Amino acid sequence: MDRRSGDSQPGSRAGGAKGLADIAMTDHPIVIIVVAAGSSARFGKDKLGVQIAGQSVLERAVGAVRAAFPDAPTVLVVRADQVDAAQHHWQPLGVKVVAGGVHRQDSVKSGFSVLHPPDDAVVLIHDAARPFVPVEDVRRVASVASETGAALLAAPVVDTVKRLRSDGSVESTVPRDRLARALTPQAFRAGVLRRAWEVAGEAVWSDEAALVERVGGEVMAVAGDPRNVKVTHPEDLETVSGVLPSRVRVGQGIDVHPFAPGRALWLCGVELSGETGLAGHSDADVALHAVTDAVLGACGAGDIGEHFPPSDERWRNAPSEVFVRHALELAAARGWRVVCCDLTLLAEAPRIAPHRQAMRARLAQLLCLAADQVNLKATTCEGMGFVGRGEGIVALAIITLDSAAHS
Repeated sequence: MDRRSGDSQPGSRAGGAKGLADIAMTDHPIVIIVVAAGSSARFGKDKLGVQIAGQSVLERAVGAVRAAFPDAPTVLVVRADQVDAAQHHWQPLGVKVVAGGVHRQDSVKSGFSVLHPPDDAVVLIHDAARPFVPVEDVRRVASVASETGAALLAAPVVDTVKRLRSDGSVESTVPRDRLARALTPQAFRAGVLRRAWEVAGEAVWSDEAALVERVGGEVMAVAGDPRNVKVTHPEDLETVSGVLPSRVRVGQGIDVHPFAPGRALWLCGVELSGETGLAGHSDADVALHAVTDAVLGACGAGDIGEHFPPSDERWRNAPSEVFVRHALELAAARGWRVVCCDLTLLAEAPRIAPHRQAMRARLAQLLCLAADQVNLKATTCEGMGFVGRGEGIVALAIITLDSAAHS
């Protein structure tokens, strides 16, 4: 096999380093360190847990760098108070977890110590706040580091750069032709890192490339995808989300309720005064029940009976809006949002037309949609079947979910 092709050779191990994955473009083994021990202070909450298209920022970051070298020993460095929870999630996936330190460099050293790679191994160091990095970029930076000893992904600076005075005024314009943004992963032969740490002592540096530069080493810049953005502020999520292709799911919900004299009739969260109601444990809003089932079905969360069994007295006469909200919360937790609802009611009575506008508006409000994202239709069964005999109402809902938005 041509080792320049980018295809790995499973089972081969370079240099006798058992348990270390070999890189596709070189004979050097690979290890991976993902640094996730930051405080997320500038973001305002735990940014690594934020969902992007169904996966957290952390899950995407780890998955992106591991995709290039699936067999590479990997360690995730987290805050000390997160170790137990992280181990529960990541160890079954083959990722070791270790507590980080005060500075980034301390966290990297902690991960490095756990892996204890031989000097010829290539160490990939990736920021957990970078959920998007192409597999090709990871492989390229590893390949260059295996040849030169140290490399990092970098993207050219395309904006005009200004140097400012302390009062905020512009001091000068900085030529940008030789400027670049440092991305991750950065890659180093393990021996290069060991020697740099020994020489640098207790000094503090911004990243491992700066460390190697500080002690006189050369670091090669490898062209990386400029969309490899670090999530630092909430607005960065919009940029990252735009990189990922939108995924769509469609769910169907069907519900049937017979009429029950003496009960209020609720449809789409609207009470139709003077009309005969429907039988059911809750308020029997057949339309919202169908919508709830459609949302649950689209996000793979079962059906309404599992979450709100009619045997549970808590839901006796409960407003069906509660069921819809619960289904939306489950969908959001999985990284999905509703983008369209198409609802059809089959009934001989009541006439839906006089109430259509109010019902559609209320349904749009419950689903957090604009009016044109919700459609409501009604038809009869031309006297056929139980609907045709005026015995009840059937509701059929189609829900479309989009996973492109973060939550």
